[in-house]
Amino acid sequence: MTDRPSNIERAAGRTVEGLDSVFGPASPAAVFSAPERLGDDLVITAASWERAGGFGFGGGGNSQDDGGGGGGGGGTSVGRPVAVIRVGAEGIEVEPVIDLTKLAVTVLLSGLGVWRALR
Repeated sequence: MTDRPSNIERAAGRTVEGLDSVFGPASPAAVFSAPERLGDDLVITAASWERAGGFGFGGGGNSQDDGGGGGGGGGTSVGRPVAVIRVGAEGIEVEPVIDLTKLAVTVLLSGLGVWRALR
């Protein structure tokens, strides 16, 4: 037996490194922006993040210990603003950010679903 890593171990290591670089650790800095001064107020934006990913690897070989291995991975990370927080002399105000496009698509598809069910 040898001490060098197998193709599967190398592929798994590269996959994990790649996913770590894409997703990274969750932190408050990913959700809340740095405060910005707007007149006498401080404004902070809040975001929602959706992250997903996966990976796989496999290999094969024969009695001469040669063969192949491979792996792959991928993922996505999507963020969108969800609120604006304003801190001022009058207090703290939180205003939601409404995505009108997402709302319109949801209403349209829901209406289409009801129409198809009733015809």
